[in-house]
Amino acid sequence: MILRTASNVLHKDSMRSVASGTRLKAGIRRPVKLSLPALFAFTLMAVHSPVVIASDRFVTDDQGFRVEIKNDVRRIVSLVPTNSEMVCLLDCSRLVGGTRYDRFPEELALRIREKRLEVIGGGFDASLEKIVQIAPDLILVNGPSQQRVALPLKKMGYPVWSIWPRDLQRLKRDFLLLGEILAQGVKAKKILNEVEQGLAAIEQRAKGNPKKRVYLQVASDPLITVGKNSFPHWLISAAGGINIFGDITLDSTQVSLESIIERDPEVLIFLTGQEEFVKRKLARPEWKTIRAVQRSRICFVDPADIRRSVRFLEGLTKIQSCLLRDEPTGPAASAEAR
Repeated sequence: MILRTASNVLHKDSMRSVASGTRLKAGIRRPVKLSLPALFAFTLMAVHSPVVIASDRFVTDDQGFRVEIKNDVRRIVSLVPTNSEMVCLLDCSRLVGGTRYDRFPEELALRIREKRLEVIGGGFDASLEKIVQIAPDLILVNGPSQQRVALPLKKMGYPVWSIWPRDLQRLKRDFLLLGEILAQGVKAKKILNEVEQGLAAIEQRAKGNPKKRVYLQVASDPLITVGKNSFPHWLISAAGGINIFGDITLDSTQVSLESIIERDPEVLIFLTGQEEFVKRKLARPEWKTIRAVQRSRICFVDPADIRRSVRFLEGLTKIQSCLLRDEPTGPAASAEAR
């Protein structure tokens, strides 16, 4: 049982984090400064209306943290679009707070347009004040990158669950558990059965084709790719490819052009938005030494295509089409190649 008291809410470490607006990375400041009146209001709320969370369930999240979750979860706040999406696939009425980047499914986008859901910011600049006002039963976050936001919420007594799967098995486990928590276990199993049928067809197409070495670039300045502890790494493998940086035990990492040239990928995959980079850089002599550039094996996918969600089949199909495609797909290719 967790009792939120004034000391929980005004824990000195969490309030220092809130008040300081600590930089999470260059150019981004978390806008969570609370005025003294707001802090005083939170104190009164905690003193006069303490919230007791009765629980009969403990889960271990994808970060290894043990989380106590109440039996009847009615109000969920999600700090990452993929988690918002998975909640809405099961029961969108339970999601009361989401991010400015939430797009899928359409029901979620509609709830945001109709202001039936509170937008609490983004993944790294979530408003703690709004979250406290919402009074959620459960808060869903991503992986290590959101722990600076998660920590003060945990210290206030809120259950914070990190959903951060790096492969299909963990994604299935998280989704089934989410279905159980929302009393939507049957619906969760049905959705996963449909996913597994689609995945089986993709895996069948991959059989009999040689595995191609793939470089997936998620950012261009600096060059950022994915390592083995990432969901896109699993997507590449499931599509029938080999991530050339799959030996790096990170979710994502900065790499050098020299290391890309040395590993000589047969296929280059870029996220949409990097078209200008491809146009400028791939015409340079050093990039032309890479086999994928020589053979015009270059594709684009949308950022949403590599997200950690049970709705991954569309993105996986695009990646596999890129691997199996014979025609040129470079910068000069038609929009269809994207």
